[in-house]
Amino acid sequence: MKKLYRYVLFTFLLIFSQLSFANWDLTDNQPIEISAQATNIEADIRALPEQHFFSNNDYAQVKRLLSTTISQQKEHATALKEALATYREDSSNQNWIAVETVHQSLTSLNLSKEQLLKLTNSTTREQLTGFGPYGVTQFYSELSITKLNIEYYLHYQIRSFKNLLKDLTISPVPIISVIFKVLCVFFIFSWWMKNSSRLINDFKTSKLENGTKPNFFIRSIWYLTRAHKAIAWLLLITVTLRIVSTLPSLQHLIFLEIFTWWILGGSIAVSFILEFIYRNSKHNKKEIIALRLSTVRHYVWGIIVAGVILQISSRTLGQGTIYAWINSLMYLFFVLLTIHTLRKWKPTVFERIERVDPLPLSIQWAKRNQKTFLISIAATACGAAWLSWRALQHSIIALLSQYAAFSHALAYLFRIEVAKQTEVAREQSNLVRVKGTAAFDYIAPGSEDSELIEDYAKDEMSALSRYLLTESPAVCVLSGERGVGTTTLLNRILNKVKNATPIYINCPYDGYSALLPELAKQLGLDEESSERDILQYLRNSDTCYLLAFDSAQRLVKPKVNGLADLMKLTNLLRRARKSHRVVLAIEKSCWRFIDRARGERLLFDLVTFMPKWDEKQIGQLLESRITLSEGQPTISFDGLVLPRQWDEENLTEEERARNGFYRILWDYSDGNPTVALRFFRLSLHRDKDTDAILVRLFRAPHSDDLETMPKPMLAVLRSIVQLEVASPADVCDCSRLSMAEVISTLRYFQSRGYIEWSDDKARISDHWFRHITNVLHRQHLLVK
Repeated sequence: MKKLYRYVLFTFLLIFSQLSFANWDLTDNQPIEISAQATNIEADIRALPEQHFFSNNDYAQVKRLLSTTISQQKEHATALKEALATYREDSSNQNWIAVETVHQSLTSLNLSKEQLLKLTNSTTREQLTGFGPYGVTQFYSELSITKLNIEYYLHYQIRSFKNLLKDLTISPVPIISVIFKVLCVFFIFSWWMKNSSRLINDFKTSKLENGTKPNFFIRSIWYLTRAHKAIAWLLLITVTLRIVSTLPSLQHLIFLEIFTWWILGGSIAVSFILEFIYRNSKHNKKEIIALRLSTVRHYVWGIIVAGVILQISSRTLGQGTIYAWINSLMYLFFVLLTIHTLRKWKPTVFERIERVDPLPLSIQWAKRNQKTFLISIAATACGAAWLSWRALQHSIIALLSQYAAFSHALAYLFRIEVAKQTEVAREQSNLVRVKGTAAFDYIAPGSEDSELIEDYAKDEMSALSRYLLTESPAVCVLSGERGVGTTTLLNRILNKVKNATPIYINCPYDGYSALLPELAKQLGLDEESSERDILQYLRNSDTCYLLAFDSAQRLVKPKVNGLADLMKLTNLLRRARKSHRVVLAIEKSCWRFIDRARGERLLFDLVTFMPKWDEKQIGQLLESRITLSEGQPTISFDGLVLPRQWDEENLTEEERARNGFYRILWDYSDGNPTVALRFFRLSLHRDKDTDAILVRLFRAPHSDDLETMPKPMLAVLRSIVQLEVASPADVCDCSRLSMAEVISTLRYFQSRGYIEWSDDKARISDHWFRHITNVLHRQHLLVK
């Protein structure tokens, strides 16, 4: 109740105490007419053309009107002074109308002068608003007019107060209505202040903690709740002022919103800005955070104070000489504030400059003059601007680096630069490439003990877990390019399952007939068990199985009826009826054939694709595979000089060369870790003199023959990519070529190293894999 009484008292004080800047009379209904001189000047100003079309005569006319306006201001100021003296002796309505007439005329002349100052040339404007003799004269003239206006507003306030009391004696209904509305607003405000904490906590629980990633609108609301009390007070005062200003005698109270929004709104803005600066400065030292927050606070509050002063000056005095002087003082204030800020930041600025190398000439000059009197301020400003520009550059690079296209462009530029250096180095040095299995002594192959890159395929892992780690039956497909890590992800899922028995089966090359004995063996049945026996066992088994079929593309032949084996397996698994879960790993090139051949008729619970590895993940993988054995030289990137980047200026030459080379490997491999590891090994060279292991740019395979190769020959390559390994008979069936054509083509490929043979079956060689898939992709024969 005490708050209610205080608020009611505050409301009555607002009503009965008025700050009036109105320029009309509310006591009399008689219209006020301004003087003929003010009317003529106003008409002449309206007759002027647009300033863009001004001629010399128009500027001369403006100057004459300005001179006439200034002289009329002096005469009307003298008349207003005499009218106010008469009104003090006799406060009759007739004398007040005379005061109003002169005041309105003088106000019109002030507005005309303000317009003419904007239209005149800069020389005249500087004379009248500057600090010279003409400016000082105008300052005193406007000061005397301001004193007369203050006296006028004082008398106007007294008459307005009397009229309000008179209106209350006639009909108190309007003021009662206003008080009722204000009390309703106050009750809403009180309810919010009591329940805001609970409502905000409920909002946080429902929208931020229990929901998915909130959108921008939800996050904006949550951010605004950090200053909900200040915002509530701002809305309360604003609504109260607007309600009270509806009374006929109090409509001028709306001008108090200027103070409300600048002060309360400014304090809210300061809170948000400081919160944002603090959140983005947590990695800095406490002293730098405090200095940054203090600087921001001083500037923001300085802008708020300057805004209030300038806006009030513009509303009350107009944009004349006094306003120009105040504006100049505001500029001077910010100049002094900047000098004070630079003095505080000087130790921090030059401490950071010391850690940067090399420095441009301007910053070297600033560094030499950091302790020179007066010049040190300019040196600090120069250093601070340079550091700010560097920080902006780093932010831009960090933002653009999120896009793969930008990183690929950088990698291309690096690759060109490194290729030039490598050719020169090979001509001038005695390096020999580390060949064969010796490269694995420095870059280890993958194994069960290899470090996992946990950040890779997180979303795909979560999507599969929602189907495969529950109690419901599911058949899912995991598709990815060869060497991207599909087998590793399958093993991670099998190791994660708790409510089923995991079984891993690597599909044999001979298809479904060879897969059944392996499946029966894994289930604990006899290898001679038929499909019916396996189905009967899965239906009657009390054990729930999670079956992972790796390399399931071996069950598919890219030809007519080539999905028969895959359909047999999926039908067998679906007829099991129990809560068994199945995941099939199929190479992406083969899955595109399955998808196009069956479309919607081949249904799975989930089909997810392995993503490409990003630059950071490739770098982590390459670092984890580097072996550091005792007595063995380490891999060195010395001699690789890459272009300096904005986001790598604090790195050593070794770190910069390593990161740039990893970026080249990521770009060439197109996010395939197996390809990146292979060409990393091909980049190792031994110095014959020092036995040091140096990294030099690998020789990427390149052949114009592939680009211009006939489509039937490219179709053979596509068939081998989709089949993983293929006999000549398989290639014949898939490409619809004769056996003689296929054998001739395969011999051609073998002579150039495109394919490798294993048990009379062809396979795309690891060295040419990426180049061949790129060519097939560009020829629209394959989707990578």
